[in-house]
Amino acid sequence: MEHKLTYQIKWAWAFTKPYRGALLLYFLAELIALGLSLLFIYYSKYAIDYAIAGDTALMKQSLWLAIWSVVGGQAASLYATWVNDRMRSRMLIRLQQDVVDAQMRATWALVKNWHTGDVMIRVNTDCQEVVQMIGTTAVDAVITVFRLLSAFGFLWIMDPMLAVVILCVSPLVVFSKLYFRRLKKMNQELKRAESNLGNVVQENMRFRLVIRALGLQRIRWDKVTGSQAAIYAMKMRVLNFSTVSKGILRFTVNAGFLLTFIWGVFRLHAAEITFGTMSAFLQLVGRIQGPVLTLMGFIPTFIRFRTALERVDEMLQSEKEEEVKAEYLPNIQQVSLRSVNFRYEDKEVFNRFDADFVRGKPTAVVGASGKGKTTLIRLLLSLLKPNGGTLQLHVDGREIPLDSAHRTNFAYVPQGDKLFSGTIRENLQVNTQPVSDERIREVLTTACATFVYDLPAGLDTLVGESGYGLSEGQAQRIAVARALLQDCAVWLFDEVTSALDPSTAVELTDRLLEAGKNKILVFVTHDLMLTERCSRVLYIS
Repeated sequence: MEHKLTYQIKWAWAFTKPYRGALLLYFLAELIALGLSLLFIYYSKYAIDYAIAGDTALMKQSLWLAIWSVVGGQAASLYATWVNDRMRSRMLIRLQQDVVDAQMRATWALVKNWHTGDVMIRVNTDCQEVVQMIGTTAVDAVITVFRLLSAFGFLWIMDPMLAVVILCVSPLVVFSKLYFRRLKKMNQELKRAESNLGNVVQENMRFRLVIRALGLQRIRWDKVTGSQAAIYAMKMRVLNFSTVSKGILRFTVNAGFLLTFIWGVFRLHAAEITFGTMSAFLQLVGRIQGPVLTLMGFIPTFIRFRTALERVDEMLQSEKEEEVKAEYLPNIQQVSLRSVNFRYEDKEVFNRFDADFVRGKPTAVVGASGKGKTTLIRLLLSLLKPNGGTLQLHVDGREIPLDSAHRTNFAYVPQGDKLFSGTIRENLQVNTQPVSDERIREVLTTACATFVYDLPAGLDTLVGESGYGLSEGQAQRIAVARALLQDCAVWLFDEVTSALDPSTAVELTDRLLEAGKNKILVFVTHDLMLTERCSRVLYIS
């Protein structure tokens, strides 16, 4: 198996392909800024020496060149920042899109293992850390090495002996694998703690009214504070470990700086170097000392990047539903299941299960909770694949194996949350093609949802998260209208009357049975009235 670090480096390099031009531009602009900063040191050295020597003309010339070096360096640095920020924004959008797309197409077996709060942490925080390293920190590390080498080389040109002595300023601290492993382990634990907090907060926000209604505020609040305390404890461990490491390095660097400073003073006193050279030396010491500390600061950043990339790549590499072109079949006469077997990891649901759903013969699917009614719908929608047996569509005398390409032929009204944040009109939009107001009124009438027109803003009424602002029954009927806007041969309804009063339930049932008389209608229900109105009843036990 390929080494994990090698894989991550290859992944990062492949990810940069569309942005390598911008990365090169950023790198060159930073190099120019670096070169101009060195020119400032060069000209400032001579400006000082010419000032001491009394050569006013050359002093002024050197000063102007030093000033223009600063101005040019600042302009180059500002341009580099602009290029980098623009590039990183594009990188982040792309990576977040890839991760969200992977999760939107993830198979059911994986979707159920990902908590929304954890996914949001990975999409936001982890993706940002990955992009920060690839788009900025990696290039900055290379620039820092150039800055260190150029400062050393520049000093070597001025005074080889001082350049040799100044090596004391930049000791190479070699950390063992134990250091890296320990820091990586702490970062992994911190990431898990942050994901756990994301899970708790997401649930608390989503179910905040239910939590208050059930009197669970204190319990849920304790989970928030407990998760925060765990994160704080982990951050303190990382901070303490990093502080000790940085302290050792800073002490070593500063000790080296003090030694080289004393060396320079003695050489100046002995008239072996000029005052301008000493001034340049002091500036270069800072330009060498700073990069050394900066390079060491890249180590924990790199470890955080590796941890974040592992979490992001885990989502990108998750099993996804293959993208296939939708196959529209307007004349489906029957959907058949033959000898279907299906089991979750620890539970068998179907064993040699047979069923037929026929056009013009509405079917009620009934059974106790947990017996497989929702699993049946997921199989019909090809969200789950059977472990054995076949699901087939009967079309004009042909039997076509059912797969995800045929999902476009199923209009589905789920149980539970049915609407998205936005206007009612936006919730009724089922594809990119505009829908006429006449067609919308038609399906709203069939769905017993004409109450929409009595709302102050009508179809443009805003709906909050999970249908907030509407009753459950109102949201249910709008979801029915949305399903009816799809010109599908099969209608699947999961507890479509569960939130309706008896009279509305009867009226909606009558309208659906009439509108769907030439459709394949499947009602998963506990409603005895609806069951009695169906031509066929499928019992799941």
